[in-house]
Amino acid sequence: MSLNKRQQKIFEIIKSRPTITLKEIAEELGLKSISNIHAHIQNMIEKNFIVRNGRNLIVNNSQKSDVSYLPFYGFAQCGYNDILTESNVVDYIPMPTRFLPNPINNLFLIKAKGNSMEPTITEGELLLFRKLGHETPKENEIVLCFHGEGIKIKRYNLFKDKNGKSKPRLISDNKSKFEPLSIDTSEDGCNHNHIIAKLVKLVNS
Repeated sequence: MSLNKRQQKIFEIIKSRPTITLKEIAEELGLKSISNIHAHIQNMIEKNFIVRNGRNLIVNNSQKSDVSYLPFYGFAQCGYNDILTESNVVDYIPMPTRFLPNPINNLFLIKAKGNSMEPTITEGELLLFRKLGHETPKENEIVLCFHGEGIKIKRYNLFKDKNGKSKPRLISDNKSKFEPLSIDTSEDGCNHNHIIAKLVKLVNS
């Protein structure tokens, strides 16, 4: 595995300044947005050219990393547009790389809040999620989603409407206290019912 020209420049910057921020890297390269820098950084971490040590980026001269630092977003109380941005990372948590599924660059951690997914998930448990992108979750997978004004952890479920048509919805494992939530699949409703990730596993916190 090798680095492209842009990544090589980023690599040299980090080598001399491990405490540099993504914004400062972008400024040094003459770029206005940090989103592109963030994508390069994640790719370089996946290739083991650099590793995270807390909020610092360190050149990995051996290109072998037993630990990966995953972004942790707390209890997911951020707003719709920026929940998974670099600025909202609460911390980077070290995880044994050998126990993580590839690719690593789209994994992140969140703590559960509330009791809607009991007994499967209890409040305060640390959860490992994978960003979905344009992928549709499979039935009964646990997902992280926006619904209305809130961010929720629910189970993706399909049901038959009165016309026999299969439709998606979000359900809680604590069914006695929480009703199913419908998913608006229309274009106008996408911002209010957006599934952003699926659960990979529960992590002992």
